[in-house]
Amino acid sequence: MFEAKIDDIRLLRDSIETIAQLIDEAVLRVKPSGVELTATDRAKVALVNFKMTSKAFSEYKCEGDIDIGLNILNFLTILKRVGNDDKTKIRFDKNEQRLEVIIEGRSVRKFAIPVLDISSEELSQIINLDFPSEAEVQSDIIEQGISDGDIIADSMLFTVEKERFMMVAEGDGSKVEVNISSPSVKINSSRDVVKSLYPLDYLKKIIKAARISETVKILMGSDYPMKMEFKNPAVELSFVVAPRVLEE
Repeated sequence: MFEAKIDDIRLLRDSIETIAQLIDEAVLRVKPSGVELTATDRAKVALVNFKMTSKAFSEYKCEGDIDIGLNILNFLTILKRVGNDDKTKIRFDKNEQRLEVIIEGRSVRKFAIPVLDISSEELSQIINLDFPSEAEVQSDIIEQGISDGDIIADSMLFTVEKERFMMVAEGDGSKVEVNISSPSVKINSSRDVVKSLYPLDYLKKIIKAARISETVKILMGSDYPMKMEFKNPAVELSFVVAPRVLEE
């Protein structure tokens, strides 16, 4: 049995809305410590890892670990029906095999969605990749840079140096370059320079997580996957995206 109540839906809704940009179905694992979701998109280009602590809920009861297979878009559609002043209960009973969402406001509305039979993926090797360089930047700076790059290209080159972080996009003779230096970036790198190219169609979706965290930690290597971490006291939302081949 799992039952939880959340007084402010925005943090959960914003997280699920970002996840839904990439994932259509996934296993939501509820534990006594909180809620987790780990999945890859259908093309296996990106991985999503989501954790929301039980302390984010005003009430939380979970009897052991429970896996709940969900259509993420259906779940999001219901969460979008919750007003900012409404209280929300989320409940799951193994015997009924349905997830219930009860919205309490001027009226009480009750939604139920079926649980899907989805196999959990073994993704620990991707989640636990070692990265030689990391940079922590204000999320809105990265969001602006990705939007700038999207004007002229379909991929963006990320470069981490000892004291500078750069984003460059080029296409049809046009170029945009974003340079970020201290104090706007905090860099920790075991290499003098690392650089890798990433698809902007994925970056545009991932950066929507900027709503849940003022800063983003970017972990990467040369011609290597990149991890983007968004954290606040209640939620951790991270993404690993595969690189594109960097042509010399």
